[in-house]
Amino acid sequence: MRLLRRRLRGNAFLQRWRFGLWIALYAVASRLVRVREGRTLFLSDSRTDFSGNIAFLRDEIRRQRPDARIVGIFKAGLADRRPLRDSLRLPWELARAQTIVLDDYYPMIYPLHLRPETRLLQVWHAAGAYKKVGWSRAGLPGGPLPGSVAHRNYTDATVSSEAIRPDYAEAFAMDVARVHALGVPRTDVFFDTELIERSRRDVRARLGIRPDQRVAVFAPTFRGNGQLSAHYDIDAVPWSELPDDLGEEWVVLVKLHPFVARKGADIPSHERIIDVSAERELNELMMAADVLITDYSSAIFEFSLLGRPMVFFCPDVEVYAAERSFYHPFEDYLAGPLVTDGADLAAAIRDARAGDDLEAFRERFMSACDGHSTERIVREMILTPRQVDERPKLLDDPPVQPTRIDGPVGRHLLAAHVLRTALRACYAPLKLLPTRRKVVMISREHPEETDDFIDLRTAIAEMDPTVRVVSLVRMVPPGLVRKLGYAAHLLVQLFHVATARVLIVDTYSMVASMLRHKDDLVVIQIWHALGAFKKFGLSILGTGEGRDERLADAMRMHEGYDLVLASGDACRAPYAEAFGTDDSRIVVAPLPRVDRLRDDELTRQTRERIYRRHPHLRGAKIAVFAPTFRIEDTAMAAPDDVVAALEAVGVHVVVKLHPLMTLRGSDVDTAEGFSTQEMLTVADVFITDYSSTLFEAAVRGVPTYFLAPDLDEYLATRDFYLDYRRDLPGPVCATVDELATAVEAGAAKATDAAAFARRWVAESEGTTARPCADRIARLVLDRIDGPGRAGALS
Repeated sequence: MRLLRRRLRGNAFLQRWRFGLWIALYAVASRLVRVREGRTLFLSDSRTDFSGNIAFLRDEIRRQRPDARIVGIFKAGLADRRPLRDSLRLPWELARAQTIVLDDYYPMIYPLHLRPETRLLQVWHAAGAYKKVGWSRAGLPGGPLPGSVAHRNYTDATVSSEAIRPDYAEAFAMDVARVHALGVPRTDVFFDTELIERSRRDVRARLGIRPDQRVAVFAPTFRGNGQLSAHYDIDAVPWSELPDDLGEEWVVLVKLHPFVARKGADIPSHERIIDVSAERELNELMMAADVLITDYSSAIFEFSLLGRPMVFFCPDVEVYAAERSFYHPFEDYLAGPLVTDGADLAAAIRDARAGDDLEAFRERFMSACDGHSTERIVREMILTPRQVDERPKLLDDPPVQPTRIDGPVGRHLLAAHVLRTALRACYAPLKLLPTRRKVVMISREHPEETDDFIDLRTAIAEMDPTVRVVSLVRMVPPGLVRKLGYAAHLLVQLFHVATARVLIVDTYSMVASMLRHKDDLVVIQIWHALGAFKKFGLSILGTGEGRDERLADAMRMHEGYDLVLASGDACRAPYAEAFGTDDSRIVVAPLPRVDRLRDDELTRQTRERIYRRHPHLRGAKIAVFAPTFRIEDTAMAAPDDVVAALEAVGVHVVVKLHPLMTLRGSDVDTAEGFSTQEMLTVADVFITDYSSTLFEAAVRGVPTYFLAPDLDEYLATRDFYLDYRRDLPGPVCATVDELATAVEAGAAKATDAAAFARRWVAESEGTTARPCADRIARLVLDRIDGPGRAGALS
């Protein structure tokens, strides 16, 4: 058996196919069960329960989304036998998970071809980039063999700073664009001063350390190639001399690496040398430490956040560097004295001071750690569904086609009536199911859950955790076959709406408008755009970009709303016209995104994330160019002339497109990974033609310019709720040269943008951090247990 194991570890082909049974079981499971929204699976072969990074992530998932399903499957070590129960359920949990989270090497998962909807996220247990790991060790002892699949199927990885993204991309053999500098979850505690002081007191009290004594934590890493070969030379430390050399004022806490500690390494007994290796996590011990003694452990990165001195005890540095190697020269990590002789260790500990280079060390290796790492990773990685078709910057084909009817309308009318009849037939038995305290949010406007839905769901959950919130977001795809898949999605919508008290939509929804609902269901329209700019809905029936009136009637377009939310009083009349509703049903309640637009701290954090991901934008004067789509042409001609003209006047252009648009024949900067709203945090100038994003820019006070060479044609087919030439907060330009001249002259003013925002977007009322989201959440909760439609307008 031992010989077989050695052969397995030395043969890449056998390493891959020894999991053949798992591969087959996962293939079966992935055909029988679907990926569950919000379901997260945590896996580890080096811990017995939730701890470290994954414990922080679990708790934050529960905070952000209380209804999310969380599953953990663990075992203490690679060599340990997996319990039968876990072996049986693991393939099924893998198939159901929206996000799978690892924090270490996990060999069983690497041979699997995971479903495209599933995100496999590696939140590596170590911060910084110190010892080489994974594919960075190819050709070195313990490195992956040719043909190995280790680490190679991660969809995403998170790291502690922008500077080390290339190091982890190399380690995991993945595109650097999928390595995200979002921080390390367990470092958040190092920014909680009260927790640090409490932990310091608790550790001292628990271990009997006097208040006048100083604490040195000795935490070396293991030698060897991994769990199975891990060891440490205990005798290299002068245990017998160290207590006397340090004196009565010092206590040394020894925390061996778990791989070494579980093999029973013995620390010589002394009243001022305390073995704390049994403690799984190092954080509390570091908080209690006055000095950290280590060697090649990534603990130096977390400890640097405390601003306290470190001593590097490395008697084997030459051998270790030759066998293991580092991502950067070893000297770059020495944020403290290097000791190679045990006789010098005590003096180095007594004299250790935090050096002037500590801040530079932190900036280089830990810049993404700011106390909010867990929140970011959960929000941006774990609870955000993975894009099945990960779009490159430039596309040949649009992701979806705009909903548009061409040719004779007869067959479309027939299809609408058939669809309506089919939906009613499916819905009728579902209405017999009991109603629950549930809110359903539906959108076909966006490919993934929007910030508005996320913030509203979070606000509802915090106000009343007993209310279940279900978010169903999916765009209508092109092609008959893919539309059949969307039909199945409609059935899911029907079930949830039939059992809900409140239905929230942000665009036209067939399920919301075409059906007769229970009397106690309240339907709320929170239109996806701020303000009222281009005419839409019933306002443009029969026009070039509007619906045929007969088809709109067959689809019951925008019928059945009990409440319509608008961002300001000026929107009341336009929304009443667009939705064909009475003014009394319109409530002024700006979208939750307005909270984000007005949140200075979030703005600062977003700006820094953008600069870390796209450092070329730092210090540049930036124009965000966000044109809207034309229903006749979803592909946009290359905007190189706009880019060139503004570059000539010292302005760098970032192009952000509407979800229904693609870009052809260009390689312009699109600031990949960030939305238009996020890019407004770094924008000095905003440029659009007819996009309602102008309201977001106005709320932020960004000077705005309008490039509208086809204005007359657009007015003939679409029209606006305001006077395009007179009411906008910036100059309207007919040519690119005219735009460049206006931008260079600073013709648009931030004060004009702010005045425009005051007209169309109501001021936030309330004392909470997110008054807009909370206002809508209260409107929703007031109707959960209310009298339903009869009381919907009270």
